[in-house]
Amino acid sequence: MLNNILNIWQKEILDIVRDRKGLRQTLVVPLVLGIFYAVLNPLLGSLVESRQEDTLILPVQGLEYAGQDFIDTFAAFDIELEPYEGDLEATITSAEEAAGLIFTPGFGDNVTNEEEATLIVRTNSTSGGLFGGGLSLNRLELALSAYNQQITVQRLTERDVDLSVLAPVNLDAQDLASPAQRAGAAAAFFLPILVAISAVQGGMFIAIDVTAGEKERGTLESLLVTPSSDVEIFVGKLASVFTVTAVPIILTLFGFWAASVLLPESMTDGAGALPLGVIIQAILVSLPLALFANVILMVISIRTKTFKDAQSALTPVMFGVMFVAIAAAFVPPTGASLAYLLPVYGTSAVVSVLTLGGIVPANAVLFSIIGNVLATVVGVVFAMQIFNRERLLYSM
Repeated sequence: MLNNILNIWQKEILDIVRDRKGLRQTLVVPLVLGIFYAVLNPLLGSLVESRQEDTLILPVQGLEYAGQDFIDTFAAFDIELEPYEGDLEATITSAEEAAGLIFTPGFGDNVTNEEEATLIVRTNSTSGGLFGGGLSLNRLELALSAYNQQITVQRLTERDVDLSVLAPVNLDAQDLASPAQRAGAAAAFFLPILVAISAVQGGMFIAIDVTAGEKERGTLESLLVTPSSDVEIFVGKLASVFTVTAVPIILTLFGFWAASVLLPESMTDGAGALPLGVIIQAILVSLPLALFANVILMVISIRTKTFKDAQSALTPVMFGVMFVAIAAAFVPPTGASLAYLLPVYGTSAVVSVLTLGGIVPANAVLFSIIGNVLATVVGVVFAMQIFNRERLLYSM
């Protein structure tokens, strides 16, 4: 039996290697995908940070009422107030401007006379798209807070009030996150999704080729009339699909790690790269998931008649895996939860915890492996109800 399985495995591997175009797609795409995900998150963070550091130019109406102290305080936060003629609120409503200030008449005099002074702030969070609008408003709020504090200090000083009454509690804050944890925080969302996608995408086209592809070419029929049993044929094909799937997973995750190592510190805020140990552990827990995914892919593919039909049938699988992985990244299990037994979800949750450098809950890794292995066994039992020569030969 083992010899037949090995022969079928060898035959499928040779067919895969001969298909140079398919092999390049299987190996190169995951590597590029890993590098892309590793660069994407720091790049987005760098773009947002650079925008926040640029000079913020705010259109203003009634600037003559502001007073020089207000203008100087905002200038210290690199905020430039620019007089605006026209209907400022209408301009902001139409998203032509992200934000604007309106000083009411007598603003500066009211501040000086310790009377109520009203500053109108109008914003449109949709202006400028993803990297525009409200992303710069934190600086505006800080500048306003600094101006209010400055005026308060002046008034208390004039009354000979001890300024320590303004701060009865001193805050001693320190970020204790290690460089590895800060590096993992940037990847905690992308890496679990990347692992799940790699487990499915890495062997998808091979799984289709050894099932629906062979049915379409007519080569599966000749294999079914050999002395090899249905189980041996299925297991041999599954072994070849898993062998090829494991390579893209390894390439994807090592590509992710290599890209994070080569990224400049300016993009990672000094966090550096993920520890290599995290990548290795992520590979180990993702391989059982890949085996389960291979079974599902082959079960669905063998029920179709052409390569194109199989691709269409497997598209929902990819979306389903992405959805579950995203759910695990946003809502991980708490403690040593049995939720780690769930295929895809449990593996993605474990990878997320590993990435953040936290303490992995007891039995979480074991549960995720057991869950995928049990799901694989169930999948194989179900597959053997379909993968028999009578049904396959008849369905051709």
